[in-house]
Amino acid sequence: MTKIAILSDIHGNMTAFSAVLKDAQAHHADEYWFLGDLFLPGPGAAKLWDRLHALPLTHLVKGNWDDDLFWVLDGPVDLNQPTDVYFSRLVAYLWPQLNADILTAIRHWPLHEIFEQDGLTISLAHNLPTSNHGHRLYPDQPQSNFDQIAPDPKIDIALYGHTHQQLLRYTSSGQVILNPGSIGQAYSPRPHLQTTTYADYALLSLHHGAMTDLDLRQVPYDAAAELAQAKQAALPYLEVYTKLRHTGATSTHNAPYLAQFEQKHDYRAEVTTFLRQLKPHR
Repeated sequence: MTKIAILSDIHGNMTAFSAVLKDAQAHHADEYWFLGDLFLPGPGAAKLWDRLHALPLTHLVKGNWDDDLFWVLDGPVDLNQPTDVYFSRLVAYLWPQLNADILTAIRHWPLHEIFEQDGLTISLAHNLPTSNHGHRLYPDQPQSNFDQIAPDPKIDIALYGHTHQQLLRYTSSGQVILNPGSIGQAYSPRPHLQTTTYADYALLSLHHGAMTDLDLRQVPYDAAAELAQAKQAALPYLEVYTKLRHTGATSTHNAPYLAQFEQKHDYRAEVTTFLRQLKPHR
């Protein structure tokens, strides 16, 4: 039997990630699979990378925020768009903390993986096998969308992240679909179920062609300590991260909300300087 800890959407939240690893190790996880979105908007950087790669990490795929890192580094960026300024300022914070080997490794992470494990065929993707962004696999979407996650009939279990909501369901042909939720930004559209001080992940046990156990876990962590780390690390848009930690509400595409902090801290000027510095590296 193999017990796998399925990790997704850490988003730079080292405090939540540490709590999950402690829980997974206490439950004797044999190996770890990662479904993408490692960095940002939280302050975790090189130490987060080192902690992930110190694990028996056997499979991983690239998330949309992992791609967005290179969208900023490669350009173009529209500085008239508050969301572009937001992403770019966060990348400017992260970039000096990551060496060239880390950036090269992330750039070459696969979008989709299919492999055999304990007699079963497993598919890993951050979202759909051909796209790591979009809303097509949110829990309220039609069955036809979920049938696209495992187009190969040989696939027994399809895992994905991205939505930040834990989920277990099936394709029309009975293939298992599993989402472990988000470690760094667990989310529920229902306010009474929104967890701002818990980190989500899954423990999956496989044995001789059977899924013998599944535990969709929520692990408590110290959100106040995470915010203290963010402040000490001079994380840009700290007000936005504080709101996220207190409410679970993301503001990535809320242009008026982001614009007020862009103006308050003159982030556009800082991003302009950063992008000029990047030119020799492009």
